[in-house]
Amino acid sequence: MFLLSGAVLLAITSGVAYSRSTMEAVRAAAPGGSALAQAQTRIQQLQDELAAEQQSQTSGISQDLLIGSVVGLGIMTVASVALGWGVAGRALRPLRQITAATQRISEDNLHERLAVSGPDDEMKDLADTIDGLLERLESAFAAQRRFVANASHELRTR
Repeated sequence: MFLLSGAVLLAITSGVAYSRSTMEAVRAAAPGGSALAQAQTRIQQLQDELAAEQQSQTSGISQDLLIGSVVGLGIMTVASVALGWGVAGRALRPLRQITAATQRISEDNLHERLAVSGPDDEMKDLADTIDGLLERLESAFAAQRRFVANASHELRTR
């Protein structure tokens, strides 16, 4: 999306530069009220030569501006991708830690908790929910062990 908006911005900049150079090239010569027609013709020729020179300079500047803008857009695209990759990795790090800790926990170590610290966000809510689930599972397994131990004791004593 950033690349698309940058390309649109580049197109607008290029269009403005082109239209401005075209307007300056087409700019009319100053009105003449001179009595000598030959002098007016020479002035008109000089004005036309200056307008053509200005048009070529403006065109070169516009082309340089366009090339510079495309290079800048390319550099910013690479920088944005790298920055987005880094930010996404940093944002997803707690999720990877939660996943790894959850995979380590088994029936034998249900007493372990994720205990994620940090701001109250979705990741912390998820970790707290998993910790609650582990607590309930631990108490269910403890109740099952007590029942099995009691049943085993009763069967042995009878």
